[in-house]
Amino acid sequence: MIFVGIAIFVLMLYFGVSNHYLNLTLKEREVITGQDLARQLKNEINLAARVEDNYQRIFQLPYLVVNKNFNVTFNIREVVVNIDNDEYVELLAADVGNEITFSAGDAFTIRKTNDVVSIT
Repeated sequence: MIFVGIAIFVLMLYFGVSNHYLNLTLKEREVITGQDLARQLKNEINLAARVEDNYQRIFQLPYLVVNKNFNVTFNIREVVVNIDNDEYVELLAADVGNEITFSAGDAFTIRKTNDVVSIT
């Protein structure tokens, strides 16, 4: 009977540790996805800054990131992806103007005219 009790205790301990590591893995997936989205947006803006005038690209944000809502804010020289109060920030090579925020699923246009990158 003691061995059954020890076996149940070890099994419960195993489930507790497994649950903890599963939660860590899911959080890590969210962090990596948020960083990837911020990096992809940074690369799009930096590409617009490097090319010639009259560049235009429409960018569609995903509807969900890791099954969570999010928003993206562009502010002067940074892009911020906010998922569940966690911010993922990337610095931009070009000034994109005043603060502008987009929600999940929004589409926006990146333009370069007269050597000025703008987002609308």
